[in-house]
Amino acid sequence: MQTIPHYDQNAEQLVSQYESLTFEDVHPTLLDLLPASGATILDVGAGSGRDAAWFAGKGYDVVAVEPSEAMRTLARQCHPSPRIHWLADSLPNLAQVRRLGLTFDLILLSAVWMHVPPTSRQRALRKLATLLSPNGRIAISLRIGPPDTDRAMYEVTLPELTAMAQQFGLRQVRTDDSPDRLGRTGISWTTVVLGLPDDGLGALPLLRHLILTDGKSSTYKIALLRILARIADTAAGAARHEPESVVLPMGLVALFWLRMYKPLIEGGLPQMPSNRAGNAPGFVTNNFTALRLIRPIDLRAGMEFYDDTARHLHGSLWEISRLIREMPVKYLRWPASEENIFHIKHQRRTSTPSSLRIDDLFLWSFGEFHVPLPIWDALSHYNVWVEPVLVSEWVRLMESYAGQLGPAISQTAYSLLAWADPERDTKFARAAVERLRAHGKSIYCVWSGQRLKDDFDIDHCFPFAAWPCGDAWNLMPASRRINSEKSNRLVTQTALERASERITEWWEAGFLSAGTDARHRFFLEAEQTLPMLEAAASPTDLIDAMKVQRIRLAKDQGLRPWEPATAKNLIVPSPSL
Repeated sequence: MQTIPHYDQNAEQLVSQYESLTFEDVHPTLLDLLPASGATILDVGAGSGRDAAWFAGKGYDVVAVEPSEAMRTLARQCHPSPRIHWLADSLPNLAQVRRLGLTFDLILLSAVWMHVPPTSRQRALRKLATLLSPNGRIAISLRIGPPDTDRAMYEVTLPELTAMAQQFGLRQVRTDDSPDRLGRTGISWTTVVLGLPDDGLGALPLLRHLILTDGKSSTYKIALLRILARIADTAAGAARHEPESVVLPMGLVALFWLRMYKPLIEGGLPQMPSNRAGNAPGFVTNNFTALRLIRPIDLRAGMEFYDDTARHLHGSLWEISRLIREMPVKYLRWPASEENIFHIKHQRRTSTPSSLRIDDLFLWSFGEFHVPLPIWDALSHYNVWVEPVLVSEWVRLMESYAGQLGPAISQTAYSLLAWADPERDTKFARAAVERLRAHGKSIYCVWSGQRLKDDFDIDHCFPFAAWPCGDAWNLMPASRRINSEKSNRLVTQTALERASERITEWWEAGFLSAGTDARHRFFLEAEQTLPMLEAAASPTDLIDAMKVQRIRLAKDQGLRPWEPATAKNLIVPSPSL
């Protein structure tokens, strides 16, 4: 007896049944608990899409999870909406949802919990708790009564659920009993609303402990935590998600270490007490110092290096990897425990190359760096608060190491600790426009569809001021008027959906048709920056990943929405470039 085949085989009948009721009919107890419009909703077991469509119509961004392919197909047909992002996923793992990197203000499980086996419920609730925003809500409807013998169904009770919720810091906000809206004899429902005042798993208190109270004999521990925070914020697409951890390429961790320490070492700022024997940092070797002419910003995905520079970079990253394994990872432990928080699976050192490209293959060749999921989630979603504390503690440590000169280095230290964001440079995209025009091609504004003349702009789809990303996929031709109107506001999901065909045509003509190397670099940048993307991604996959990133930026940074005036009234056909 299985659940998903039953839904696949009876999809049309079930969709008709679910659509006979409205959201208000089924969930009246939730109406006064809903978050403000624009919040993110996770609908687990979305069925016909009835509830997801109701949320989308109220201005929410919805991730709708439905494991039945037949149900998803009919739901998309019934409720086409650019605000609904459909996923094939299921409890207890919700692996695809986790890959999105989102947290949610409301998680709805309508007529789902009785399908979760009792042995999997604790794990399922833990996963849901990690996906919840602070002060968010989980709404679960419990089916009370005899099970349906046509599908896998198990007994559920309110005491079992509330006792389990307490293990993860979830509190009971409300319960409500109601009769079965379809009039089935012996069936009733109890809706339970759970709330989470913090991250629920202790990751934030742990980070506060590691940053502020854990013993430190150098800046290494703080450096590693900040590196992980920067990767979570700017290169989350490089991560591989496993059930209990996130796995990063060890080469990426070492590369960020090199980028972060390079200005500090070259600026002469101390990274450990001056009276400590051999107080020069262990990674500052001939390989490290030979890279003095390389800018930190040049140490990023897609860059190529040759001859001595390639050999020194390769050697330095191996030395940094070894130091990270033997120092901060070894001594960062769970409170009152000898167990390490982070784990490294290292590779045997490869031969020194005469040329290299910073890509996935190169970065994974150094091994794997495992981060516990609660730590990763906290760094991903609360970095805006975590990173300033890390920087402040790093400066405090350097001041203490400098002795009497400490106060004098403060301003320099903050300046050198500023992360080297990409330069605001659109020349690459402008050159693509000019190349196309030289071949007689017309260029169109991706937002309005109008043909562009000489007074065009290159727009950062996601505003550079809020999220500094100069990757090719983020650069779009736009009319000067529309680019000025958009400014630093965030394009709406609807506008992004309407422009998607023009955007993919621009990518194909401007970048992807420029040769194998250009195409490889285009997708390499996107894979490291955007969520969900994997090797062999298509432009359509990239658009889907952009929609998820747009939700993250709207949620984490509160950017004002923008939609072109023309898009509100008409859809301009997408011309061929």
